[in-house]
Amino acid sequence: MFNSISMTQMAATIALAMGAGVPSQADRSIPLVDAFVERNLGVRKADRVLLYNPDCVGLWLYQKYTDLFIPVTNATQLAVPVSTVNPSWTPVCFGTMYTGVLPEVHGIQGYTKPVITVDSLFDSLARSGKRVALVAVENSSMAIIFQNRPIDYFIVPYDDAATEKGLELIAQDRHDVVVVYNQEYDDMIHRTTPESPQAMEALKHHIRDFGRLTGAARAHWADHDTLVCWATDHGNHVDWRGRGTHGEYRPEDINVMHFYGVYPKK
Repeated sequence: MFNSISMTQMAATIALAMGAGVPSQADRSIPLVDAFVERNLGVRKADRVLLYNPDCVGLWLYQKYTDLFIPVTNATQLAVPVSTVNPSWTPVCFGTMYTGVLPEVHGIQGYTKPVITVDSLFDSLARSGKRVALVAVENSSMAIIFQNRPIDYFIVPYDDAATEKGLELIAQDRHDVVVVYNQEYDDMIHRTTPESPQAMEALKHHIRDFGRLTGAARAHWADHDTLVCWATDHGNHVDWRGRGTHGEYRPEDINVMHFYGVYPKK
């Protein structure tokens, strides 16, 4: 019913792919991704990473609308079914994604946005000498819960500006890791339904923007060993009012698909 790979495993996976330190309390990495990176890079490590975080894209969307995801599968080589954490709210799930610990450890167990104080991937990457840029929409969970880290923050009005800033940062090639968060699909499902025309158009925007960002990584990071990842936080379902929602322990909310790509340097 639920995917066997846990969201708690992602932080260590990214750290190990870069040869960086793992957050101090993080769960083990994902062996499937570890082997994938090693097969493509051998003994080398990724020295550039693009992490794209589109909000609220459940596994069921990929299963039902597979053809929409062609730009995502074209930009990656590995699809990883992941179980997020419960309750499946945005700050809870991203809190786990970037710390590698369960909600009761990082402290967010509902829809609240305190700054997380436990060790995170942002902390361990900085300790390892990695330069990290976090691009997020203002007032979003990703703009708030990982503040006070020794990284560069780019807080922007909405998704289009976040994507453009991500493209700019990739072209400048000054950061080892670029994280870009987008939220339009999540916004639309709450205003309408997960499969409304407005929501589906927002999903297409996320897919398009991942294609643009990975294309920029191929072009501007060609002299680097690059890892790219589509990593969403949770899924969604329709509530009793007929509106989109999430936050429950059910497959539609918990099961997500992450996609990984490796571009060896030329």
